[in-house]
Amino acid sequence: MRALLAALVFAGGATSAGCAARSKSATPGDEPTQADKLYDVAVGSFHNGMFEDAKLQIERALAADPRHADSFYLRGLLLLAEGKAIIDAVEGEQCLEDDAAEQQRRRARDLHRTAAEAFAAAASNYPEGAAGRGRALNSLAVVDLQFHDDTKARQHARAALAEKFYADRYSALANLGWAHYEGGDLVSATSELRQAVLLNPDYCVGRYRLARVYLDAGLPEPAIEQAEAVVENPRCPIQDAWRILGAARLRLGLDGEAQSAFSTCVEVAPRSCLAKQCQRLMDGDPKDDEVLAHSAQPGGR
Repeated sequence: MRALLAALVFAGGATSAGCAARSKSATPGDEPTQADKLYDVAVGSFHNGMFEDAKLQIERALAADPRHADSFYLRGLLLLAEGKAIIDAVEGEQCLEDDAAEQQRRRARDLHRTAAEAFAAAASNYPEGAAGRGRALNSLAVVDLQFHDDTKARQHARAALAEKFYADRYSALANLGWAHYEGGDLVSATSELRQAVLLNPDYCVGRYRLARVYLDAGLPEPAIEQAEAVVENPRCPIQDAWRILGAARLRLGLDGEAQSAFSTCVEVAPRSCLAKQCQRLMDGDPKDDEVLAHSAQPGGR
C-alpha cells in the first residue's frame, strides 16, 4: 500500500487521488448522480488503502455512466501508480535484470498505456471549463514522459496550462520543463522548472528536476541548492537527489562532501540501481559526465 501511495505522489507530477474529488464544475447545482456516489466511494476506498475496492467502485460508476470523467481520471491514476510501483520494485528496491524483471517492466508499460487511455477518456468527457480537464491532460504528459515521448509531453502539458480553471499549474510547468530537458533544450527546461518551484516552493519533484537540469547545464552551485532543498525535506523521498548532490559537489572539488552524499544515496536503498551507480561514483569508477548527470529513471525515486 505504501509503495502505491508513494508512486501516486512521485510519479512525475500527476495529481494524487487526494485531489480527485468529484468535479463540481461538471454539473453545477445538480444533485449527485449514481455514478457520482459510486465514485465518491471509490475515492474513500483509495484513501483507506483499499485499492481493489476502489477499482471495483470505478467500474460500477462507469457502468452507471459510461462518460463519467472523474472515474476515468481516478482509474488512470491507479493504473499509473501500479505501473510505477512495479518499476520501483524492479529497479528502485532490488535492481533486477533477469528475464522475469523484463517481463515486469513490460507489465508496467502495459499499465501505463492503459492509464493513458483512461486519462484521454477523462479529458474528452470533462465539459469545457472543468478543472478536471487540466488534471487529465497533465497526467497524460506524465505518461508521455514515462515513455520518453517529449513531443507529446510538451503538447499535453501546454494543453493543461491552457485550461483556465486548472489550479495545479506548477505540476504542468514541471512536466513541460522536463519534456524540454528530455528533448535537450536546457534553457527552456530551466525556465519552466524555475516557474514551477516559484509557484510551489515545496514541490519536491520540481526542485529535483531543476537540480538535474542545472547540473547538466554546468551550474553545480544552483544544482546543490535545489538538491539540498529536496534531501533536507523529510517529505521528499527521492534517492537520486543524493546522487545529484554528490555529483555537483564533486564538480566543485568538494570530494569529502561528495562522498558523504554518495554514501547516503547508497544507504537510502542499498539494493537499488541508483545505489550501484552511487557506489561506483564513491569508488571513482567512472567519473564521466554521463554517469554524473543522468540516472536510469527520469522521475527519480
